[in-house]
Amino acid sequence: MRKRNAKLFFLLSLSLFLVGMILYWQSGIYSTFRVEDRDFSVDKDLEITRIEMESLSEGKKIVLHKDKQEKWRLDSSLFANDLAVRELIVLLERLSVRQPVSIANRNQVEEMLSATGVLVDVFVAAHRVNFGNFRLFPYERRFQSFIVGPDAPEGESTFMRKTSSDQAFRVTRPGYKKGVSELFTAEKRVWRDPVVFDVNHESIHFVDVSVYGNEEESFVLKPLNDQDFQFFRDEDKEKVIAIEADTTRVLRFLSSFRDIHYERLLDEEDEKIRKELMFEQPFMEISVKTKDGMQTNIKAFARHATDEILSIAEGVSQDPNRLYVQVNEGEYALAQYYVFSRILRPLSFFENKPAEPSSD
Repeated sequence: MRKRNAKLFFLLSLSLFLVGMILYWQSGIYSTFRVEDRDFSVDKDLEITRIEMESLSEGKKIVLHKDKQEKWRLDSSLFANDLAVRELIVLLERLSVRQPVSIANRNQVEEMLSATGVLVDVFVAAHRVNFGNFRLFPYERRFQSFIVGPDAPEGESTFMRKTSSDQAFRVTRPGYKKGVSELFTAEKRVWRDPVVFDVNHESIHFVDVSVYGNEEESFVLKPLNDQDFQFFRDEDKEKVIAIEADTTRVLRFLSSFRDIHYERLLDEEDEKIRKELMFEQPFMEISVKTKDGMQTNIKAFARHATDEILSIAEGVSQDPNRLYVQVNEGEYALAQYYVFSRILRPLSFFENKPAEPSSD
């Protein structure tokens, strides 16, 4: 019995010794690095206001930022995919270092980071005067700056390095057995939301509508207050358009710029179809500027009727259900007429037409 107890005691002591050695070895590794070199996360108590990502290999760059209405924007004018941004923020709050890159692999990893990495800068809300509840002079402060490389060979961590350090680490997201490199990308379409316009009537500074091929139907509409408005011939607002407008129609138009979204961005196959079916010249262009300075521009292109439509409707030249839109001179998207029809309005739509005389 004593021999058995002695054997158990020996095994337990050996186990504790090995655990102690591992802990000592790990602490020895990390003690050689500054705390800031291996801290990639963002404190949950901080408000992230802007995230910039730039591909070092392709030169692509995107900027995600929160506007005054607490909505996430992509490159100032596009709406960002809120779910994708939230997932990124949760990830930034949970990043954890697994282990440093070994000396033997350091040069190889550094070459990968420099060649194919994504530079990430994270900004948070801060105040130049911050004493207890007394806060003054708000500004954005860059809180993190690091380069994200590919996932490590084991697939459970990702190579990263702070821009202020020369030591790379394997970084993980606790609870997940997968690297995080795919969540750090400067591809615009990954972060883009299908919503094009989503603004309140009260926040609109002006709406500029150009009707191609019929300049007399073009106009600039500026709300003066909740009920009053004025039409102009151009954005400089030097030439007022004398029009007796239907107030109800105008106010309904100004209230229609909510959840105006396209169906989908075009993939490679869609692009081939677009080049065959899209009319070369847009039939209308709409630009909306809000009071906080944000401006979004779309061009609307008619779509030739497909064989399917021609088979059921004679004399139809364009698709009555779908159109193509180009937002801020970017990628083309397929859109549905019933979504956009409430904002595709020429000047004559707003004229207060006199009632037809009675036949009696």
